[in-house]
Formats: sequence, C-alpha cells, structure tokens
Amino acid sequence: MPAWIFIILALAALITSIISAILGMAGGMLMLAAMLCFMSHGDAIPTHAAVQIASNGTRALAFLKNVDLGTFGRYFLGLVPGMGVGMVLLWALGEPEESEPYLKTLIGVFILVATYFPKGKFDGQSTGVWWDFSLMGLVAGTAALTVGAVGPLIAPLFARRDFVKERLIATKAVCQLATHLMKIPAFIWLRDLNIPQLSTLALLLIVMVIPGTLIGKRIVTHVPERHFRIAFRVALTVAGLKVLIVDGLLGLPIW
Repeated sequence: MPAWIFIILALAALITSIISAILGMAGGMLMLAAMLCFMSHGDAIPTHAAVQIASNGTRALAFLKNVDLGTFGRYFLGLVPGMGVGMVLLWALGEPEESEPYLKTLIGVFILVATYFPKGKFDGQSTGVWWDFSLMGLVAGTAALTVGAVGPLIAPLFARRDFVKERLIATKAVCQLATHLMKIPAFIWLRDLNIPQLSTLALLLIVMVIPGTLIGKRIVTHVPERHFRIAFRVALTVAGLKVLIVDGLLGLPIW
C-alpha cells in the first residue's frame, strides 16, 4: 500500500475521532467509508474494528464517570448470542458483498424510522423496558461482522432516551467497544488476513484517534445540550440516508 494512502487514512482517523467524541457517532461510519476507498471489504472490516477499539476505548475512558452500567449490561446480554449468530452467518456467506446491500437497505430504513417515529411511554426513561438494549445488542452482534460500523444502527435507541450528552457518548462508546472487541477473534478465526500489513496500518490509525478523542472531548464540553441533541439527530439522519441510499439501494444488482 503506497505511503500516501497511509497519510490520507491517518488524517481521516484524526478527523473522524474528533467527530465521534463530539457527537458520540458518525465518525466510525465515515472512517469505514474512507478505508473502503483503498481496501477490500474483507481487509477493511477487521482493520476498522481494531481502530474502533482504540477510538471507543479512549472515548469511554475520557467519559468513564458518565457510563450507564445498567444500559451496558442489558446491551451485552444480547450482544454475546448475537455474535454467535453473526459468526455463523459470516461463515455461511463467505465474502458478504453480494448480500450486504440488502442488509444495509433494511438498516437505513430502521435508522430513519427509529429516529423520527414518535416516542412511546418508555422512551423518555433511561431505564426503559428490560429487553430494549438487549434486543439491540442481539441485532448489533449479528450484523457487526458483515456491516462493520454499527454505531448508526444502535444510536437511535440512545437518542430515544433522555441521556445527557456525556452519558450518551460514554455509554454508547462502551457498548461499541465491547462489540468491536468481540469481532477481532472472529475475524482471525474465519478470515485469511494479511496480519503484518493490516497491523501496521491499524497501529498508525490508533495513534491518530487518541488525540482526536481528546480534542473532541474539549469541544463537546462547550456544546449546549439542546444543540447537541439537534446535531445528534442531524447526524442520524445523514447516516440513515447514506446507509439506505449509497450503501443499500445503489448497491442492489437491479441498476
């Protein structure tokens, strides 16, 4: 891989980690999009997972006191069996490029519907019902190995709770950290990866996301709660449209 690609991806890692630290989402999806411009799907997904471990890990540490452990526990309860289902699907599908547009079309629709569907009686409570985040963990675990960036998939559920911005960013980061940590062994087991080359790139990108997270944290402390909620919904809308149209509909074989 030429040096100029390393430089471009390093800058992308810095910028997208700043975005993630400010909004709690969108950075991972943008980083994956940048990586797919220069890498195959099979190489980009595991490398992206390694980088997101660092990005979400530093974000979780930066906002550690704001983590909602109850929410994370419910998410993790569904994540474990979801990863098992995802590994079976990854093994059965092999390279998932052919089925991915159909899956992402459904995910894009879900993101937009969940973002704008009127709130129910449980949505304003941080606790909600016991199975809400468990179900989302199950879905995220199943999709994570083929889709890659699951941040936009789980973000609407966080948006439907009255989490203050720091609590939302921290708890979502911990949930995504657990998701990416569980993906790495699965990829090593199921895929023939070029470990030396991918490890060098991943290490470079990890070095860049750490200062990006710290910069983003300093910025978000000055963002009013109302403005954060508006920006979060805008980011969800853009992510939903991107996944639905660019990754989903335009990738279908009917065109």
